[in-house]
Amino acid sequence: MDVSQTQLNQLGLGTEGIGNTLNQQNLVIDAGHVDVQSRRLRIAPSGAFRTPEDIADLAVRPSFLDSLQAQTTQRRVLRTDELIRIGDVADVTRGYRDPPQTLMRFNGQRAIGLALSNAPGVNVVDVGVAVDARINELLADLPIGIELNRVHWQSDVIAESVDGFFINLIEAVAIVLVVLAVAMGVRMGVIIGSALLLTILATLVVMAVIGIDLQRMSLGALVIALGMMVDNAIVVAEGTVVRLQNGMDRKEAAIESATQPAWPLLGATLVAVMAFYPIYASPEDVGEYCESLFLVVAISLLISWVISVTVTPLQCIDMLPTPKQTGSGDAYGSRFYRAFRGILNGAIRFRFLTIAGIVGLLVLSGVGFGNV
Repeated sequence: MDVSQTQLNQLGLGTEGIGNTLNQQNLVIDAGHVDVQSRRLRIAPSGAFRTPEDIADLAVRPSFLDSLQAQTTQRRVLRTDELIRIGDVADVTRGYRDPPQTLMRFNGQRAIGLALSNAPGVNVVDVGVAVDARINELLADLPIGIELNRVHWQSDVIAESVDGFFINLIEAVAIVLVVLAVAMGVRMGVIIGSALLLTILATLVVMAVIGIDLQRMSLGALVIALGMMVDNAIVVAEGTVVRLQNGMDRKEAAIESATQPAWPLLGATLVAVMAFYPIYASPEDVGEYCESLFLVVAISLLISWVISVTVTPLQCIDMLPTPKQTGSGDAYGSRFYRAFRGILNGAIRFRFLTIAGIVGLLVLSGVGFGNV
């Protein structure tokens, strides 16, 4: 609403006072009803503002002007029986707020922003492709001088994230295969690498079943868990190789290497999963935003444990070559393992001192973390 300041000053009024009072008067309330015999008729008052002219034709009572005067100035407004309308004291036109509360600029030029949001559960990439196609259809109908630019296109960001994840996945599998092939043989690398692929595929299936979408947090969780998914399979496969070197039957070696460390591996897996639980349990926005981080890590690591005690032993039976027997009967009899066994026995013997040292290191790390 554009107001003539000269006219307002003559009445002792201000633009802000009229705007505030009009906002206070613009209320929607129940007008009541009338009972006619067995029928109830609702009273629906008319007079809703549809055009600027409707606001200009609004009659103002003297008491209304008094309230305006009390809010804006100490000058006295004389009461009169004359009918005064808003159009008598103000010019009512349709336009932008002046002065504007917010301004948007794109590359230094004034612009109007339109925000588009997808519905929950919808593929954002497909939505972006559909919106792009519709925008290309509308470009020919835009008036001359109006340009349409994209500020932040979420579908492109997500598409890049998905492509980046698969690149990281291929790199991780390649690194695992190369490192294991060099250190433990080609067949061992194939066993561990296939366990990694099966874990990721099973994780994606479970995510689709329980409704976890592919987004930054879920994809980031898969990337974080890539290095931990192979731990269980490595333990089982290496245990099978050690038992084969000691002369154990192939089937018995695979079964024992899967069943004997099964529960310790599950406990270690749960410990790794619970390390991410504080993020999920956070009552702040972090807990909602990073919820899928904990869920995906938990799903992938638990699936890796299941595959390590089911699929990996079968692969070891069929794929591992028959190794040369060590003859000593103890694969852990080398100097390194004897030194490690001595340190472990000493830690168990002086367990109270060991626990106290660990607690001290925990406290020290907590104090030091404040400087990070």
